[in-house]
Formats: sequence, structure tokens, C-alpha cells
Amino acid sequence: MALGCARWVRADSAVASNTPPQLPHYTLQDCINRALEQNPDILVSKKHLEEAAGSIIEARAGFLPSLTSSAGYEKLETDYATLGGSASNRTYVWSVNIRLTETVYAGGAVRARMDIARLQRQSRTQDFEAQVDQVIMDVRVAFYDILRNKADVTVHEQAVNFLAEQVKNEQAKLDVGTGQKLNVLRAEVNLALEQSGLVDSRNGLRNSHLRLSELLSIPYSTDQDQVPFDVDGSLAYEKMKLDLNSCLSRALIQRPELTAHENEIKVQKKQLIVDRSEVLPHVNLYTGYDVDSQTDLTKPQDHYEGYVAGVEANWHIFDGLATKGRMRETRAHIEAAEISFDAAQRNIQTEVLRAYRDLQRAEENIETQTANVQLATESLSLATANFGLGLTSQLELLQARLDLTRAQTAELSARFDYNAALARLQRAMGSPFQITETRSSPTGVK
Repeated sequence: MALGCARWVRADSAVASNTPPQLPHYTLQDCINRALEQNPDILVSKKHLEEAAGSIIEARAGFLPSLTSSAGYEKLETDYATLGGSASNRTYVWSVNIRLTETVYAGGAVRARMDIARLQRQSRTQDFEAQVDQVIMDVRVAFYDILRNKADVTVHEQAVNFLAEQVKNEQAKLDVGTGQKLNVLRAEVNLALEQSGLVDSRNGLRNSHLRLSELLSIPYSTDQDQVPFDVDGSLAYEKMKLDLNSCLSRALIQRPELTAHENEIKVQKKQLIVDRSEVLPHVNLYTGYDVDSQTDLTKPQDHYEGYVAGVEANWHIFDGLATKGRMRETRAHIEAAEISFDAAQRNIQTEVLRAYRDLQRAEENIETQTANVQLATESLSLATANFGLGLTSQLELLQARLDLTRAQTAELSARFDYNAALARLQRAMGSPFQITETRSSPTGVK
């Protein structure tokens, strides 16, 4: 299911940025591509895939014959070599052996180890997919947070410019004797409060850049208070028609974590076979070639050699109940894996439900706050006109400006909440992310 929300295009000049224009600019797709290449969590997950591939090779070796060789040389003391009265014994012994051994029966352990390796490789693949989904979601939320904070900075800058103009106007009126000191002080207080909000917004923007830099593995200089990049985009809103039951069913089918949990149960059941094999007979076939030294000096040759072949059987009849203990431990692991699987299903359902509810709430807030921004904009325009005609007080004018700032900030937060909830819902469902083109922008931020 495609829940793609936006193809992020270059933000217009209205969205302010505190970074120099020469910095690199990234779209959402650029950020995702970079994260897939450089995010450390994804890179570590890839190494786990390589580790699982190595386990497959190791397990496969149990089906193939093993070729080994050994050699030895032993120097004997003369008195020790001539024990028993034989003066013709050599004072040294040496041997060279080579063996080709094939396991015929190992109680099912060889097959079980191969199955375990394959299941673990599948699990590592599912873990990798889950990690990719998680990183993409984190990148999207961090990207949206930067857009929200950039627009928030713009809102506060507009308010600061408006209030600074009010301070200038009231001071000019006071200077010519037509104004009041109270109006000047009130305008200065409101300006100072709005400047504090602007400082907080800019700090939030720096922190959101820091978070995205971490996800993209982009070095963030601590020597200079300057972000290493900027982003291009807008907090788009496109209402989605989603059914909760459909989302839940898709999540239980598509989430890779559930497959990994199922594989863990199968792995532990195969491990039970490996544990049981320790008390079953093991049979090996072998063939080889031996070269051994001749210990008797009276013999014409100094060594003898030849081919050997045979069957070797081992049966560990009693091991002090060690195998029984391992099997009991593995059965406990099976039960724990089954409990974890059930818990994972419930957690995913809760995750989907929470994201779905957040998305609904954000949709309602966007519609409400968009209308509220329009009302606050009209209210400020009317208050400004009336103030110029002397029909309204300065306090009412400042309140209208404050109301517009709050409405714009609330509308931006609602848009961020919507996009973040959409990213979390898509992650919860395990759905592939797609970027579709849209150019809607926050209302009232110009």
C-alpha cells in the first residue's frame, strides 16, 4: 500500500532559513537515499547479513567430507628405546597420516544445523528490512521537524517585525506628544516576549538539523554554530482514506519482525534436535594413507606405508545428564519465543492503533487550525485598520497579532503531527514508502 505523502520540492522564498545559501540542499528523497547508504544502524544490519551468510557456509560443511592430515616425530632416550633387551630399536619414531572422513549419521544434527543457519539468515534479512523501515521513518520525522521549525521561525520573525514596527510607531508618537508611555512599554514587552519565542524556534531548528545529521551520518561541527546542510520541502497535507481494520491486517502480514519471531521459534525447535543428537550414535566413514617409521634397525626398510579405510562409531551413552539439561533449556527458549511472538503481535497492533488515532487527530486539527489562521489573519487586518482610524486600542491590536502567531504555530504543529503520524503508521504497517508530488503549503506562512 502506498501511503506516500509528498514529493518534496524546493521551498519558496517565504520559508526562512538561518543557513548560508552555499550549503547543500537535500530533498526528502535525497535524505532517504543518503541514510540507506550511510546510516550506521543500517550498515551494522548489513554486516549481520554477511554474518548469517557465513553461518550457512559453516553449516553446509557438515554435509561435505573433511580432509585432515597429521604428522609426528618423537625422540627417545637410548635406555628407553632398548627396554626389554632389544638393542636394535631405533631411538626415534615418526609418522605421517592423511584421512578423508564423511559423516554418515549424527542423530539429525547436521541437517538441523543447516536448517538453523537458513532460518537465521531469513531472520537477519527480516531484521534488515525492519531496520530500513525504522530509519526511513526516523528520517521522515526529522525532515518534517526541520520544515516545521523553519516555518515556525518565519512565523516568529513576522511577528517580531510587526511588533518592532509598533514600538517604532509608538515611540514616534510619544516623541511628538501624541502617544503614551504605557503604549511604548506595552509594545516593547510584547516585542521582547516574541523575540524570546524566536530564539526558542531557532534553537529548535538547530536541534532538528542535529537529529537529521545524526541519522544521515553527516558531521556536525561543534566549533561553529552552523548547520552543515539545509532541506527543501513543505509540510504538505493530503487527506488519506484509511480503514483501521485494513491497517491492522496489513501490519500482521507485512511486518518483517513477526516473520523473524516465527523463525526464532523454528530455530529453537531445530536446536532441540541438535541437543538430542548428543546422546545418539554417530557413525563416520573414513579412508586415508599412513606412513610410519620402522622401529627395528634390522629391517631393510626404515618405514612402512599403505592405504586404510574403515567405519567409526561413537555413542555417548551417559553424559551426566548434560544433554537433558540442554534440552530443558531449549524447550524453555521455545516457550519464550512463542510468548515473544504473541507480544510482538500485540505491540504491532497497538502501534498501528496509536498511529491511526494520531493521524485522525492531526487531520481534525489541520482543518480547524487552517480555518482559524484565516480568521486570525482577517482579525489582524481589521484591527490594524481600526487602530489606524483610532477605533480600537493598542492592546486589541497586539492581541490580534498574538492570536495570529498562535494560530499559525498551531497549524504548523498540526501539519507536522499529521506527516509524522503518517510516517509512523506506514512504519507500523510495514508498507513501502513512495513519494508523490504535491505542492500544498502551510496556510498563512508567506
